[in-house]
Amino acid sequence: MKTSKLSVYFVIALALALTFTGCKPKERPPTPLGDGTSGRTPGGNGGDTVIDPGVGPKVKTKGEGPNEVPLDPNQLSNKDLTGRTQNREMFQNETAYFEFDRATVKASETSKADAVAAKFKALSPAHDLLVEGHCDERGTEEYNRALGESRALALRLYLINAGVPASRVHTKSFGKDKPAAPGHDEAAWSKNRRGEFILILPK
Repeated sequence: MKTSKLSVYFVIALALALTFTGCKPKERPPTPLGDGTSGRTPGGNGGDTVIDPGVGPKVKTKGEGPNEVPLDPNQLSNKDLTGRTQNREMFQNETAYFEFDRATVKASETSKADAVAAKFKALSPAHDLLVEGHCDERGTEEYNRALGESRALALRLYLINAGVPASRVHTKSFGKDKPAAPGHDEAAWSKNRRGEFILILPK
C-alpha cells in the first residue's frame, strides 16, 4: 500500500515538474549586427533610430523637430546628376556629424544645415544639392549603406523644412567606403559618422 501511494505521489510530482518546465518562456537572443552588438541602438530615451535586422536603420518620424516630418516617396528626386560638375568646397565647413548608430540630426549640427539652406536658396534654380551619408567602419557593408542613406535623408528632410525645394535635393550613401579620417578609434569614428553637402553646378 505504501509503495502504491509513493508511486502516485511520484507521478504527480513528475507531471507538475514537466508542466512548469514546458511553460517556461524561451529567451530570445539579441539580433546581432555586423559588429556583434545588440539589434537596438545604444543610448537615448526610447531611441531615435530603430534597427530593422536585414533592412537597416530607419529614421522615425515621431515627435517634433525639423527633421521629424514624414517622408513622401513622391518627393524624392530621381534627377540624373551624371556629368554635372560638383563643388565640394562651398559647404565643406558645414559637414554634419552623427552619434553612433543614429540617423537623427543633432541640435549641435542644425546651425550647419541652416547655413547650407540659406546659401543654397540664394543660388539660381539651376543648381542642385547632393547630400552624402557616411558611417564609421563598424558594422557590415549592407548595414552601413542603409545607415548612411538614413542620415542623408534626415539632412534632406531638414533642408526641405528650411525651405529648400525637394526636387533640388538628392541623396547618396557611401556607407563606410569613404572615411574622412583614418584610424580605428573613437577619434576617427566620430569624424566618419557624417553627412556632407555637395553643390551640383548647372549643366
